[in-house]
Amino acid sequence: MRLKLSSLLAAVCMLYGQAFAAPALPAHADIRDSGFVYCVSGQVNTFNPQKVSSGLIVDTLAAQLYDRLLDVDPYTYRLVPELAESWEVLDNGATYRFHLRNNVPFQTTAWFKPTRNFNADDVIFTFGRIFNRDHPWHNVNGSSFPYFDSLQFADSVESVRKLDSHTVEFRLKRPDASFLWHLATHYASVMSAEYAAKLAQSDRQEMIDRQPVGTGPFKFVEHKKGVSITLERNDEYWGDTPILDKIIFSIIPDEMTAYQAFLQDEVDYLGTGVPSTNTNDFDDNPDYEVYLQLSMNRLYLAFNFEDEHFSKPEVRKAVAMGVDRQMIYDRVANGVGGVAETFISPMAEDFADDRYTMPEHNVEQARKLLEQAGYTANADGYYFSMEFSVFENGNYKEIAEIIQQNLKEIGIDMRINMMDYAIWTEKVKQNKEYQMTMSAGYQGPDVSGIAGRVSTHGSNNFMNFSNARLDECLEEALKTSDHETRKAYYSEVQKIMSEEMPMAILLDNGVKTPIKKYLSGVPLQVPDKAASGEFTYTQINK
Repeated sequence: MRLKLSSLLAAVCMLYGQAFAAPALPAHADIRDSGFVYCVSGQVNTFNPQKVSSGLIVDTLAAQLYDRLLDVDPYTYRLVPELAESWEVLDNGATYRFHLRNNVPFQTTAWFKPTRNFNADDVIFTFGRIFNRDHPWHNVNGSSFPYFDSLQFADSVESVRKLDSHTVEFRLKRPDASFLWHLATHYASVMSAEYAAKLAQSDRQEMIDRQPVGTGPFKFVEHKKGVSITLERNDEYWGDTPILDKIIFSIIPDEMTAYQAFLQDEVDYLGTGVPSTNTNDFDDNPDYEVYLQLSMNRLYLAFNFEDEHFSKPEVRKAVAMGVDRQMIYDRVANGVGGVAETFISPMAEDFADDRYTMPEHNVEQARKLLEQAGYTANADGYYFSMEFSVFENGNYKEIAEIIQQNLKEIGIDMRINMMDYAIWTEKVKQNKEYQMTMSAGYQGPDVSGIAGRVSTHGSNNFMNFSNARLDECLEEALKTSDHETRKAYYSEVQKIMSEEMPMAILLDNGVKTPIKKYLSGVPLQVPDKAASGEFTYTQINK
């Protein structure tokens, strides 16, 4: 077995909980007769990644069916071309002009025969549907486009114009350097305007999201609800032609059932993740190659700045210093991911500044900080009591108990309040009725990362945290397209976070993925496909 470390931009991974006894495996004879079988757990109600906020269609299917204007290099966090061969940044980041790739055909299916290749009309249709509320297709299958709605892009995009058949221009109401990164997500997959026009002629507009047509390496064949999704090779793909004839996504909701199907060779690839209790099962098995994937998804503590205790920076820093992040990692991570250090994910290596890091674990110094904040220990050795609000999720309870033990050592009496996620969302995230909580999420410099968590009006800032200089830095970083200038602003953001400590980042999440030795060319093994998730080069060597 070879152990490899792969940095994946799109691998958003959470820590799994304890495994339970698996129910009996379903029969998959009809699935396993041919093709590459990929095990997934999600259900599909739409094949349009624009219409969902997360899940199977975004994480896996979109990469096979569609292309985007841009992609992201998973190792440098730099933008690279996809459907756009090149682009220009104008008006200091308020206007973006894209020069589109020639000779890109749309997929030919049983229900659609394209008469032309991809061009500017498809870009205009795709983004007009998303951003323009008056667009005739905006309300087809619902008016919600969760990802772009959360960013309020409909209010920030002034126009999307066709300059010629292979040139389009996006004009924003204000400069925004993160805009390009939004277009590099699978949420920005490009659809066929010609296909839409054909559906409109037959009054079947709803089928655009149910029988997908894209420019990706594989094309849609069949969806057996709750059972499987079948794709086949797109022989007219503009890039390298896929090696596999077919990909069958076997839908198995139960984690342990999926795991057993993988062990019994009923599926070739386990997209559901290995249960936490079994992550090391393959380390010495010669039939598997094990990959460690680091994610931009990070686990962190958040403090309520309006609480009488956590309004004091000494207390926030004391907690950050008192929590033993290495202990948490050793007990729950099973050697996957890593202990968090920088305030921006280390995967964004151009932006993570190692001058500003989480404080080292130090019980004595943490107690001194609490005394500096004006606290005196009582007869039981506690400076004060507080409540930790945590939702039920995987190993969160175990992590909370470790933190409880850590804080007891520095003199904080912490009660754990475990709650259902829906209750947590209402009480903590919406109403901000808590003292300290724990969450996880993407933490790069752009997209929904740092800005969404620490800017005054950030969608995920439930800490009541506000810092005018930090807001200014984030705003200026979005306005400039100069890479070095942006780095400088994000460095200052991290400096302020280290001083104010609105959150204590605990872990860089990750996952350990076993690859069967008879497979080759899966995205984990192909650097330029690692972020996109395409199975273009995958083959079965039996």
